Amino acid sequence: MGIKNWLNTLLLKRVDQSIIEEDVLKYLYKNEEKNKVSNFQEIDNELLFSSDQISKSIQQLIQDRAISKVENTLILEEKGRISAIKLIRRHRIYEKYLSEKTGFSKSSWHHKAEEMEHALTDEEVNLMSKELGNPQFDPHGDPIPTKDGKLPKLKGISLSKIEHNCTVKVLHIEDEPREVYKSIIKQGLHIGSIMTINFTSSMYATEGHALDFDRKDLKNITVQVLEEEEEIPKGIVRLSHLKKGEQAVITGLSSECRGINRRRLLDLGFVKGSKIMINMVSPLSDPTAFLIRETLIALRKEQTDMILIKKINNDAE
Repeated sequence: MGIKNWLNTLLLKRVDQSIIEEDVLKYLYKNEEKNKVSNFQEIDNELLFSSDQISKSIQQLIQDRAISKVENTLILEEKGRISAIKLIRRHRIYEKYLSEKTGFSKSSWHHKAEEMEHALTDEEVNLMSKELGNPQFDPHGDPIPTKDGKLPKLKGISLSKIEHNCTVKVLHIEDEPREVYKSIIKQGLHIGSIMTINFTSSMYATEGHALDFDRKDLKNITVQVLEEEEEIPKGIVRLSHLKKGEQAVITGLSSECRGINRRRLLDLGFVKGSKIMINMVSPLSDPTAFLIRETLIALRKEQTDMILIKKINNDAE
């Protein structure tokens, strides 16, 4: 017995068949978006279910006229497409909810949404969407289908197609494959990041932070080229770049700082115009104690990456 089938026997033996059917429909839909054809072997390699479970689900979907089969190719029919879009809506609304209403790390959003997309009802998702202000895009920048099944248009171009020096705004970071997504976000790039590009030297930077991308990863990032008047003021860096003895003024919070974490920092006084300096650094350099509004506040590195500052002259008042 292969390792995949052994794990399936232990972990997935009691999986509801409807979950497998929904995952098959989603896989077919995403391939359709990429103009790729699908067959049983590809689905069997991609989904973490046994071959028998997948085969049974495909046969049921064919019987239900959600998909059809022409020779070895599986084709998504309109009934199946509607179901796939509803599943994607549930997934992306829940990811948006996690990003705005909880303190979960963004590396966990996708996995949690993969589980909840099968459990949430359309009514629950519609209520969640209303509470969030009916967002058009999820926290990765993917368009969220409306309850009528329509998808907002995602504008912008792939970062891999930028061939000149410019400033861009990040609109979308593809969250699959997972390894590529984790590699990108580990560098501190996020939706809304303003990034400067020196195409001649293949240098990328955001908020005073240099980025080192594999060339193959660039196609997973969608950006909008900014006009000169739209570009952000120079000298804006992250609080994590502040050194002991330097002073700075807070210019705002990163767009990546959402929900509970954003409200907590604002309540602590990390608002635009506040002056800040380092008071004490722990032996391991994390956390660091900052003096802001005559109050000492300790922050960890990941928190200081969310706060944007502009350094000021040490002699400034």
